[in-house]
Amino acid sequence: MLKPLFAAAMVMSLFACTSQNQPQRDPLKESSTALPDTTLKYDVRYRDQQQIEKVIYGFAENFDNGNLEKCLEFMDDSIRGEIDGVKLRGKENFATRVVQLGESVKNAKFQQRHLISNMQFEMLPSDTVRVSMYCANVWTDITSGEIQLMAVGYYKGKLVKKADKWLIAVLNSLPDSRLVERYYKEQEDSLLKK
Repeated sequence: MLKPLFAAAMVMSLFACTSQNQPQRDPLKESSTALPDTTLKYDVRYRDQQQIEKVIYGFAENFDNGNLEKCLEFMDDSIRGEIDGVKLRGKENFATRVVQLGESVKNAKFQQRHLISNMQFEMLPSDTVRVSMYCANVWTDITSGEIQLMAVGYYKGKLVKKADKWLIAVLNSLPDSRLVERYYKEQEDSLLKK
């Protein structure tokens, strides 16, 4: 009877020694109102990236082929921006211009193509993703087959997810020619100052 009692006393004293070495928790010093880190960026899920790419490519392909009514399917109602000189001020505004734009390229002797690459994604709050990509705009003369590089630059914009579908909310084309024009303007100004 003495042995089990002795063993129990040894375990209790061992437990008391180890618990005394543990630092004591002070609940008054622990904050329950700590704010989460809001600067943390979340990666865009691969599936969402694929869907976003399909939206951008679908919009560009239909724009190139003059299927401007189909472009509306990829737009958010309040889309804004400017693509290759076409102002985007809401889906309804673009829809009213679709007929005019379609007529302007109806008898054109060229085929426009957007070559898009290096798409980058950045997750923003409220199911919004910022995108940027390089873009070259090529025109092919249908009669002669001659190909002209019309513009090189990049596109920047935002897509928003509504009803489990990604839509373009902002899209701007930023051709590199604007940088070239600024460079030559700065050179002219410096020559005039001499």
